[in-house]
Amino acid sequence: MINYQVKVDEAAIADAVSLFEFVGGNSTDAVRIAINKAAPQVRTKASAAIRTQVRLKAGYVRDRLTIRRATRQNLNGAIRTPSRGLLLSKFSTDTRITSDKVSWLIPPDEPARGIRVKVKPEGPIKPLSDDHFYMVLPKSRALAIVRRRETPGPRGGKIKVLYGPSLSQVFNTVRDDVLPEAADIYQSQLLDAMRFLLAKKYPVE
Repeated sequence: MINYQVKVDEAAIADAVSLFEFVGGNSTDAVRIAINKAAPQVRTKASAAIRTQVRLKAGYVRDRLTIRRATRQNLNGAIRTPSRGLLLSKFSTDTRITSDKVSWLIPPDEPARGIRVKVKPEGPIKPLSDDHFYMVLPKSRALAIVRRRETPGPRGGKIKVLYGPSLSQVFNTVRDDVLPEAADIYQSQLLDAMRFLLAKKYPVE
């Protein structure tokens, strides 16, 4: 799960906050609104950054960057991702395999040139050896790339399901680029939220 704190430049907005509170503005409401307005924008930035590192579709990444909204009781928002690695099949060069519109009952035939994957958008295509094959996982019905173990694993089993990096792992490699932008977005939304609440409290006749 992504779990990094985003802070505003308190010195830069100190005067605005003081004036807001002086005229009766509710800082709790301003913070809550700002977090909830900023979160989707930060998610978009995070998705774009992640996709510079792994070859995934925007919709696929967006659906897995889930937002926990802030409330009056809990002024903390969050952008969460699955911590488990993505199935290596998500990086197949075979478009049949990467499609989310197919519900597999039996695995498809292997391509004539063998199973090939490409993880990075600008990276090389990697052919996998002949001992790799497709398998439909029994619980999720997802299609995976697997290979036979030479010896059983620590938990037993003769088949190893292959995974790529998790979205959380990928975000760790780009977070230093995203977090400054996230702070700017939140700060802008906080100022906008204060203006909105004051306009609502003191409407112009």
